[in-house]
Amino acid sequence: MASPAHPDAMAPHAPGPTRTAAPQRPGTWPSQRRTRLYILFGATGLIYLLAGLVALRVVWAMGAGPEAWDAAIASLANPLYILFHALSLAAVVFVGVRFFSLFPKAQPAFIGPLKPPPGPIITAGLYAAWVGLTLVFGVILAGGIF
Repeated sequence: MASPAHPDAMAPHAPGPTRTAAPQRPGTWPSQRRTRLYILFGATGLIYLLAGLVALRVVWAMGAGPEAWDAAIASLANPLYILFHALSLAAVVFVGVRFFSLFPKAQPAFIGPLKPPPGPIITAGLYAAWVGLTLVFGVILAGGIF
């Protein structure tokens, strides 16, 4: 059920030619699934900020010498860092899945003279590229290539 907001919350600076209705808060706003997803999507920005600060800390340690580098890498074995990196992975997957579900809807009606492929094909291609690049980078970081 909608609850009344403060009567002057959205009052115009000058009176208009017609009377406006009093502002109302949506009754189900905080409990809607879509709203929770928007808030969760926005909260991933904080996780990215913290991950960037961790990366800056490691880069700073790299420039400070081998002892600082070894100490920084050893500190990343802390269970809190491991938990944070798992949370970061979940945030990246959440944003990626959300992006991939929106991408087919944003395609133009025509790409030159051709129509784009159906949405499920675009989504499957994006997931295949994501998994493929993840595997390639995983092999590179594991020392299998280069």
